[in-house]
Amino acid sequence: MLMHIVLFTFKTPWSWASIEAIDAERSTRAHPNYIDEIKGWTCGRNITRRDIAADFVVIGLFEGRTALENYIVHPNHQDGVAKWKAIADWHVVDIELSSDFTQNAGLLSVFNQLAEAS
Repeated sequence: MLMHIVLFTFKTPWSWASIEAIDAERSTRAHPNYIDEIKGWTCGRNITRRDIAADFVVIGLFEGRTALENYIVHPNHQDGVAKWKAIADWHVVDIELSSDFTQNAGLLSVFNQLAEAS
């Protein structure tokens, strides 16, 4: 099981007051309705006011590398990419939940069970 994490930061002059930002957010929130490879999904706006904070995050769960690669090229995802590319920069991290290099603890230890089940 892979966790796909994306942190978006608005380019100047974009913000949540921009219709383009609302449109990109709406597109991203709808991805699970169109992309079967998505096994889990959460996304949301940052609520802290810090200079180092990103503006929006996406966290997706995928059964493996092939599913993630299929998601990346899916037309619905590519539509969202185009919307975000116009208004934001982003950073991506993909982690394997069952890896020796990943730790899931506390409430997030449920990810250990997901990794074992896949």
